[in-house]
Amino acid sequence: MDDTDTVAVPVLEYRALIADAGAWRLLNSSPHVAHLLAEWIEWDRRATARATSNAICGGAAWRAIAGGPRYAELARRRAAYTTEPLTPDQIRARATASWARVEHWIATRTAA
Repeated sequence: MDDTDTVAVPVLEYRALIADAGAWRLLNSSPHVAHLLAEWIEWDRRATARATSNAICGGAAWRAIAGGPRYAELARRRAAYTTEPLTPDQIRARATASWARVEHWIATRTAA
């Protein structure tokens, strides 16, 4: 830097700059401001994570993907049953017998 690059600052402006720098130092040393800055940093981190997550999830239809069972889940479900599946007629017969037992139970309770 040579002499032609120097700039003369008036004394009043210099004092104003010194006072402004002192005010910024005082502001930065305040515990209240430190707490607010920490809250803002956490808010910004969460907002960035939320935006990133939304962008990633926007690339796929996650609800449709998560809604359907996988082949492994279907195989597990099939393996859990040891009896053969019932036909609609067998289901109706069992339901009729079950209702008959309920009606018999109600009749014995009301007759007593």
